Amino acid sequence: MSKPQSDILKLVAQNPDDLTVISALLQDMVIRVGDIAWLPEEKRFAAVGNRYRWEKKRLFRKPKGERIRTGFHFSSVNSAQLSGIDLSEKESFLELLSVEAVESDAGFFVILNFAGGPAIKLAVEAIDAVASDLSEGWEAIARPTHSL
Repeated sequence: MSKPQSDILKLVAQNPDDLTVISALLQDMVIRVGDIAWLPEEKRFAAVGNRYRWEKKRLFRKPKGERIRTGFHFSSVNSAQLSGIDLSEKESFLELLSVEAVESDAGFFVILNFAGGPAIKLAVEAIDAVASDLSEGWEAIARPTHSL
């Protein structure tokens, strides 16, 4: 059975405001380090992870909520800097907290902030991002929580 069109998330970001929407939907996404790719020849950064479906929180029939496999990528990436992330530890996991854009002389820096302090800083010519669901949803083990 195919998914109803309204359940499929596919978003494009072309400015900082658009990226704020994608950031909110990707918040609490769990990403395996082995599912992160920086492709300098293609000027592309991509990742795949398990996104918590915050947009469905009022419609949950599952008390702990739902997760779904989601991919996202950025184009026009000139460089990628990792802080606190060891790419050789492919089976370790990161929890995405936010994606932000900071204007620079040569375009923007897009910063992916992860729980516990790791980060990825992308130097991009322009904001050009896509996020898209790749699977059916499934019941989450737990609902993410945050302390103030």
